Amino acid sequence: MWRFPGVLLLPVLLLLTAGQAFALCNCYLPEKPVIPDGQSASNEQIQFARNKLVAYQEKMQSYTQCLEQCIVDAADTENAVVNEWNQTVESFNRRVVNP
Repeated sequence: MWRFPGVLLLPVLLLLTAGQAFALCNCYLPEKPVIPDGQSASNEQIQFARNKLVAYQEKMQSYTQCLEQCIVDAADTENAVVNEWNQTVESFNRRVVNP
């Protein structure tokens, strides 16, 4: 009796589908703000830099949330592919065992 070696192909399938999931992820790392030299910066430059930093932090929070969602989406895609693969192997094995 021959059984399909599903364990051998599973890593290949996961790599292929993981690439597809991340291709759908549109997260963009925000540009780092310019931080002035505290020894020579004027009050206006410090205030301007502070405002840029606050905006940067907000963008970074959005960026990290986007990445977290991409990880969830990738895991969901991986689970769906693994489930489909398991069903295929089970179906194949039933057919081979009971021709």
